[in-house]
Amino acid sequence: MADRVIYKLTEYNSSTGEEKIVYGHTKQSLENQMPTVSEDQKITEINFDANDMNDLCDQLNSDVIEEDK
Repeated sequence: MADRVIYKLTEYNSSTGEEKIVYGHTKQSLENQMPTVSEDQKITEINFDANDMNDLCDQLNSDVIEEDK
């Protein structure tokens, strides 16, 4: 099994109702895109088996992703 990690930045704008999602291969690259930290912003870590694309899809569609921030 070839375990891999990607990071997901989710930013929600409560005034417009828009949600922005950006993926990155390092947490630091996503933190650089987030100039201010608020309750409406979070970075989650997604672990998956790189040899199984179904596993990646399952992890991306899962509501139970480990919270980092």
